[in-house]
Amino acid sequence: MEWLQQLLKKELSTFMRFALVGAVWTAINIATDILFIDKMGLPGWIGSMLSYIILYVGRYFTYLLFKVIEPQFWKYVWSTLVFTLVMWGLKILTIDYLGYTAAIASPVITIAAFVFKYFFYKSINLLKEDVDKVS
Repeated sequence: MEWLQQLLKKELSTFMRFALVGAVWTAINIATDILFIDKMGLPGWIGSMLSYIILYVGRYFTYLLFKVIEPQFWKYVWSTLVFTLVMWGLKILTIDYLGYTAAIASPVITIAAFVFKYFFYKSINLLKEDVDKVS
């Protein structure tokens, strides 16, 4: 039973660091979208692209700082891009075609994708395994 407690403790620690970094960078992503698109007047596709570039690079280095992922930038980029495209597609489907509001669809899709992304990162060995050395 002790092995199960150790596993849960290790898993919870990694997930909490993953969640903290993800939450902070999600807020930064929203802020940069507003800055680039609403305040600076850039077209949505350019503003959001710039915002995603900042998000991907910033989140990657923050994950490294908090010892959440292995230093494998291109694996991180392609795996994150997969989730970005899936989330974007699901938002188009639920909002534009099924008629849900963004206030409902966006948080549900974002939270679900966030949890699935954690396990996907784990399955492709992107998450750090050695949590015991984290101070």
